[in-house]
Amino acid sequence: MRRWLWMTGGLGLWAVAFSALYALSSLADVVDRADALPWRMAGLAVSLACAIGCLTLLVLALRRRRTAPPSFVHDIAALSAGLGLLATLWQALPTLIGY
Repeated sequence: MRRWLWMTGGLGLWAVAFSALYALSSLADVVDRADALPWRMAGLAVSLACAIGCLTLLVLALRRRRTAPPSFVHDIAALSAGLGLLATLWQALPTLIGY
């Protein structure tokens, strides 16, 4: 189970970011306007935290890939973290530009 968590960690962080941003935007739409500055900053904070987590996982996976014997597990972990980072940043772009 630990290997699966390691290999899908980046995608899991992206899922957390996706769910949190969806919840924030839904709540913001009920309470205020969804593009109000405090809600956008909260969304950016969530995106930044998840992006930092994905970047950390990516660096760890690439270091383990370099120092350990060749392993499919570390390759998939690096790929998952890279995809999670890319998806998190892509999802944060509308928040950055205000749409």
